[in-house]
Amino acid sequence: MSELTFSLFGLLLVVSAAFGLVNWAMRANKGDKAAIMGLYLLFGMPGVLLFVAGLALVVNGTEGGWFAIGLGLGFSLPLLKPLRQLLARVTPIDPDSPIDYSGLAILLSVSAFLFFSLVLSDEPVEIQATEASDIVPSLIINLMAFLALAYVAVGYRNYRNGEEATARLGLWKPTQHEVIVGLVAVVPAFILSMIGSVLTGVLQPEVVDRLGENIDNLTAGVQNPLGALLLGLSAGIGEEVLFRGALQPRFGIFLTTLLWVLLHTQYELTWVMLGLALMGILLGYIRNRYGTVAAIITHATYNALVVLLQMAI
Repeated sequence: MSELTFSLFGLLLVVSAAFGLVNWAMRANKGDKAAIMGLYLLFGMPGVLLFVAGLALVVNGTEGGWFAIGLGLGFSLPLLKPLRQLLARVTPIDPDSPIDYSGLAILLSVSAFLFFSLVLSDEPVEIQATEASDIVPSLIINLMAFLALAYVAVGYRNYRNGEEATARLGLWKPTQHEVIVGLVAVVPAFILSMIGSVLTGVLQPEVVDRLGENIDNLTAGVQNPLGALLLGLSAGIGEEVLFRGALQPRFGIFLTTLLWVLLHTQYELTWVMLGLALMGILLGYIRNRYGTVAAIITHATYNALVVLLQMAI
C-alpha cells in the first residue's frame, strides 16, 4: 500500500508541475515579458551549467560528462530561435510559441537523459517477474499518468475546457472504417516489429535470451486473457493519447517517436528498437490520417496479441 501511495503522490507532483509549466508558458505566449524571461532562465541556466560541467568532466576523463552535455543541450538548444525555425521546416512546431519551445526543451532533455542512460550503462537491464497484484495497480497508475499529462499538455483548465482538450487529442467515437483500419494495421505492426527482432537475432544473438526473459518477466502478472486485455488497453490508450494525441501535432512524427522508443528501456540499445521506431512511425501515420482512436486500436490489439502469443508458446 505504501508503494501505491508513493506512486500516486509522485503522479500528483509531476502533473501539478506540468500544469504550472503550461500556465507559465501560456502567459509567456500572451506576451508577458517576465514569464518569457522566466522560461529562458528556467531552461537556459541549468542547460548552460550542465553543458559546461559536462565539458569539464569529459576533459578530465571523468564519468558522466557526456550525460551532462546531452542533458544540458536538451534544455538549452530549444531556446535558440534559429534551431526552432529549422525544426519548423520539418515539424508542425511554431518557432515563436513559448508553449512549443518549453515542450521541446522537456522532450529533448528527457530523450537525452534516456539515451545516455542506455549508452553509458555498464549493466544489462534486468526486469524482475511481477505478480498480478502488483502489475495491475501499476498499469492503472501508468494509464492515469499518461492521460493526465496528455490533458495538461494540451492546456486543459489553462486555455481549453474538457471538450476542447478531448478534440485536440484527436479523441472521438470511431467510425466503422477507423475501427477496421486500426485492426488491419496490426498486421504491418507485427511485420515492422519482426524486422527489429530478426536483426537482433542475427547481429546481437548474445542479448536475445536476456530480452526474452525480460519480456516474460514484464508480463508475468498478466499471462491470461483478461490480463492481456488490460495490458493492451493500458499501454494502447495511455501511450497513444500522450504521444500521438498530445505531442505529435506539435512536434511531428519523428521527434515524438524518438521519445516513445527511448522510453522502452527494457529493449536496451538493440535492433529491437529499430522495429519499435518503425512501428511508432506507423502509429504516427495512422494518427495523422485516421485519428488517435484508430492508433489506440492498433496499439492495444498488438500488445494484447503479443501477451496471448506468449501464453500459447
